[in-house]
Amino acid sequence: MPTDPVPAVEAVDKSQWRPEEYDLLFHFVNFSRIANSVVTEPGPLQGWFREALWRHYSYAPFNARVMENYFSLAFFYGHDAPWNVYYRSPVVLERLRLALDYTFGLMGGNGAIPEYAIADIDAPMLAPSSFGMEYMSAALEVAGPLLPGDLKGRLIAQARKAAVYVLTAEESWAHARSFTNQFLGAMAGGLRLARLTNDAELKGFVEKAGEAILGDFMSPMGYLYENDGAETFAYFFVTLGRLVPLYHEWPDARWLEVLRRHCAWMSRHMLLEPDGRTVILAGSHQTRTGSGYRLSPRGGQRGLADLMADGHDERRFMKLFLASAEAAAQARRAWEEASDPVGVQRREGKRRGYNPVSTLWGYATYAPPEAEIAEALRRLPCLDPKTGMEKLEDDRGNQYIYVRHPAYYAGFCFATHRSTAAHGPSFLWHGQAGTLVLSENGDRPRWETHVGDGATGRALALAKVRGERGGQVIEVRYPDLNVTKTYVLRPEGWDVFLSARAAGDRALRERIPLLLREDDEILLDYGTCPAGGMSDRALGVVTRELGVARGGREVMRIDFGAPVSAQIRPSYDPDGYVRGVLDFPLAPVYFGRVGYRIRIR
Repeated sequence: MPTDPVPAVEAVDKSQWRPEEYDLLFHFVNFSRIANSVVTEPGPLQGWFREALWRHYSYAPFNARVMENYFSLAFFYGHDAPWNVYYRSPVVLERLRLALDYTFGLMGGNGAIPEYAIADIDAPMLAPSSFGMEYMSAALEVAGPLLPGDLKGRLIAQARKAAVYVLTAEESWAHARSFTNQFLGAMAGGLRLARLTNDAELKGFVEKAGEAILGDFMSPMGYLYENDGAETFAYFFVTLGRLVPLYHEWPDARWLEVLRRHCAWMSRHMLLEPDGRTVILAGSHQTRTGSGYRLSPRGGQRGLADLMADGHDERRFMKLFLASAEAAAQARRAWEEASDPVGVQRREGKRRGYNPVSTLWGYATYAPPEAEIAEALRRLPCLDPKTGMEKLEDDRGNQYIYVRHPAYYAGFCFATHRSTAAHGPSFLWHGQAGTLVLSENGDRPRWETHVGDGATGRALALAKVRGERGGQVIEVRYPDLNVTKTYVLRPEGWDVFLSARAAGDRALRERIPLLLREDDEILLDYGTCPAGGMSDRALGVVTRELGVARGGREVMRIDFGAPVSAQIRPSYDPDGYVRGVLDFPLAPVYFGRVGYRIRIR
């Protein structure tokens, strides 16, 4: 019977699997769980997923994003492989029909797909409509030839309505100018649907959007806008998953240019450690989400090879985020030699949800050779010996400043609009010792001055810059705080000043997020402390100067101007890094100013 339970996988014959299918094993082994979660009983929830396995943040019956696993149902129903016991299964088809019809019932009359409320009142609906349409078109590709005519017709009609809404509605375009990744799903899915249905008009809608991509949606700094700013690392990989099919469906040079520009932008914030392999990601400027501060390869990327075929420009830096060809070969061998693949994946399924099968499943996986990854590491901009200052701005109130001297490289971010970005110094990188200071975004530690109850790290202002006395001056006036902060960057280090007269009786404290290593030494006027041996609560000191020694040599020294009561509050990471927030009061310098001095050794 079509409503009988979908049987579970008990064993796999690994000889039946092709290497490009290996990463489907988790989805295959745990497929019965998602399939049997579909409500088959008549009623208002028929077709809904009764178990929360995807999009947990809003698991509610009006959220069509919860339903995107209809693509997983379509995939295993339509994927013809000797190991796929669900191919053309009537019980899977029935659940696919119910899930699709439930999703269609959620959609608005204009094709908009809801996420946070019913379609009549939800807004904006760009993301659920764009990505939902993308999943629908992918379902049509993998299962369309096997679907009953009426179901296939409804799928085509609803996918097209959603695509037209995204690609033509002014409200969609307006939102996409601020959140571009949400637009690209319908562009990629729209081209797929146009190809499958020979729809010239729909293809034209996508091409019109594509013609605007480099102008309306991309900043002059090189990133596609997210929350009107940069999402350098985190959400870009959502974008990358759409650039791949866009280029395959429409091999236009502009998609290569989008990738090149973003990789060039991204590389500014990739800081190589002294071991020559570890890369620190300076992401405090990101306007939507946080990301790990250590680069960890994501595995291979399906479909990327064609976009990298002539990638001898800045696209090379994308290779640093991917597992090497050698590592991929080792992973394939481990897959083939696994003694209990079903048991391992079943246990894994108990502790995680069930993301839909990737819509990129049909593309080959790209993994660059280790030699090419090593070459990309050697080309990182932080290693460029050229000195000077660069200021980048756009018309949305984003400002980024980069300063390079022989001993160090530093970055700053300022803005006139609120987001998750931290404003002020983003990073301080030492040419021989690696990253010394690293701000983070959101509510995490950042380099800032606390002025009473306020702080510069989230304050809105743009900096004025000038060259002066053999260095660079970055001056920021904060109207809401009624103070001015000045950074003077010279080859030997920094002077940092804050106007104190307008501060009145408000307390002035500086917080600097040091990035230490367990074997670093904290140097004080009267002793030392190993960075890996500080109390879990704080290291409290009274000192005029505080230095950091790394690898047996002093690399940085902070002169507070007078003995102050300072603290370092550490957070120990399992990989040997210590994120320590240095907190100290600002001491008077002269004529109504307070400040401190940093010397780079």
